[in-house]
Amino acid sequence: MCMQQGAIRPMQRWHWAGDQIVHDPCIPAARYAAGSRKTRYPIDIRSFLSIESNAVLRRWLDRHVRQLPEEAAQRMRRRGPGDFDFRAHMLAMLMGELRHQPARSHPFDQWQYPDETLALGGGDCEDLAFVLAALMLESGISADCVRVALGSIVRHGRGTDEAAADHIDHAWVMYLSETGAWTLIEPMARIGRAQPSPERAAARQDLQHEDLEYVPHFVFNNRHLWRVRGPHLRAMLPLKDYLDTRRADDGRGGTKPDQDFWQGFDPSFAAGVHGSLIDAALSGMPLLLRLQVHAESLALDVDTLHYDPRDHFDFAYIDEGWQRVDARLASGTLPDFARALHSIADFYAHSTYAHFAAVRPGGDGPGHLDLHDPAAALPFNADYACLGDAVPASVTREWNGRLISGCWDAWYATYPDELRADRARRMSLPPHDRIAVDDNRDTHGGHLLYPDPAAYSRQFRLRRDAARRHMEAAWRAWPGRDEALGV
Repeated sequence: MCMQQGAIRPMQRWHWAGDQIVHDPCIPAARYAAGSRKTRYPIDIRSFLSIESNAVLRRWLDRHVRQLPEEAAQRMRRRGPGDFDFRAHMLAMLMGELRHQPARSHPFDQWQYPDETLALGGGDCEDLAFVLAALMLESGISADCVRVALGSIVRHGRGTDEAAADHIDHAWVMYLSETGAWTLIEPMARIGRAQPSPERAAARQDLQHEDLEYVPHFVFNNRHLWRVRGPHLRAMLPLKDYLDTRRADDGRGGTKPDQDFWQGFDPSFAAGVHGSLIDAALSGMPLLLRLQVHAESLALDVDTLHYDPRDHFDFAYIDEGWQRVDARLASGTLPDFARALHSIADFYAHSTYAHFAAVRPGGDGPGHLDLHDPAAALPFNADYACLGDAVPASVTREWNGRLISGCWDAWYATYPDELRADRARRMSLPPHDRIAVDDNRDTHGGHLLYPDPAAYSRQFRLRRDAARRHMEAAWRAWPGRDEALGV
């Protein structure tokens, strides 16, 4: 429903809690047993997180919490609504003091325990995922809400079929938010890395426009190990055999292509909780307040038990959506401000405004859209004859000359009672996925406005840029701005 923050495919297809318990969680250790040269002895994979009441983690947490502003420090200790989401996202931010250290040359990837990663100041993706998950558990987040995922980042479209796509080994953390949504928390999103060369920087920019997907094979916490069902054959291997395929060395003194990928990949745009759209629009807002904006925005999108099409400009509720945006911006409260920004982004992603609006030349990209002024008459005629026979003639007759959006009809979402009388009429609108431009590629197929992938991608960039500029303008005019900035 919401404009995606980067080139990452939606993740709802995976059962992040795990599908099938693996009753043998033992793996062959890659580390030497103390006082010997023995490796490949069995250890329990859950031991990397089975460190309840670890004094090293507690000391690290206490030190960082003391350095936070008082309000944030209190939220790291409280157990009220929103506090667990806040601490999960805050811990991901605090990971910024660690570094990405590629796996050392060894026949097998030597995983570090969380206190070792803290002592060494960093580690590879598995080490960083372990320490982030362990810190979340130590902070009081339930193990039921935490998973470390072992899987791949898949670069779709790199070959002629799915089997030819690049599969880059990775580990990350999944967190079950208080609104009931599994949220990806990328442990490498904020960590320190060397400044890339100009060539690497260009590659990193290119990767942001690729078709990428986080694909889990196994997930675990300190209690259980689960297999995640999927079409990838590696996920069907026994765990110890699967881990052997993740070795960092290629056996010939070189490294796997993963290392080249990680030099170019910037995971900061991959995780929804660090959405680059919000960060770009609110660059002057203090970090702690931006974290709350992220959390409120995410909650509005995933709380389908309170779904309202006016929050997302769905079902052609255009005027009604802007009335909500204006009221929320005027209230001066941060939660209302966050919801208004979310809706502004959804307007540009979901409605047909960008299809008809003028595009001004500018920059190296596709140009700039004129920003929408909901108080003014449309400067163009919204003529839906371009949709041809793809929609009923009644839609063209009823909605021609007005902005529309698609109908988002999910079986698991509620619908406001006061709008039900008009729902049947609006169900004749095209489906949401055939009108909206939510991410930088059409993953659904059959788009009514942009069946050509290049045109679809261009529209995504135009809409995302317009959403950012409109959100920036809302931030500059927001009544709560001075208080937020401490003026």
